[in-house]
Amino acid sequence: MLCERCQKKPATIHMTEIVNHNVNQDIHLCAECAQKEGMAAKSQFSLAELLSGFMEPIIGKMVKEMSDVKCPHCGMSYLLFKTKARFGCAEDYEVFRKGVEPLIEKMHGSLYHKGKVPTKINTEMSKERELRDLQHQLEELVKQEKFEEAVKVRDKIKALRQKAKEPKPPKNGKT
Repeated sequence: MLCERCQKKPATIHMTEIVNHNVNQDIHLCAECAQKEGMAAKSQFSLAELLSGFMEPIIGKMVKEMSDVKCPHCGMSYLLFKTKARFGCAEDYEVFRKGVEPLIEKMHGSLYHKGKVPTKINTEMSKERELRDLQHQLEELVKQEKFEEAVKVRDKIKALRQKAKEPKPPKNGKT
């Protein structure tokens, strides 16, 4: 596709203008014409810029609520964290928890780290992990006041705990 302005070079900048959920215009320009139009292309983004752009829709609404929050240990403000997309000290995780948890949940799909499980995992570890996951699920359902679903999860937890208390048969088949 050629540049819409000069009609000579390939279009490398593609911009879509959207107003009130309606696509108004697609513009396709080469790098030179885009620069003349004031739309200079940026070839590299810093991690902070990338995370900041990702965070904006999620924590943008928290800015008013958290704008006065500062870490008593390092002095970092929530607004500075939002700009830099990086904490000042280990205490910031707790200080900015309310403004950061939605971001973590969006990025990872959960607030709890589940990690990877080795292929030859001990079944006991697997059961513990399942219980822990169900417990977190139960807590979330109770917070959301989904009590009928919470009862089902609670019953699964009870059944798993009861099963764990039952004596295990010996591995060699002898009694």
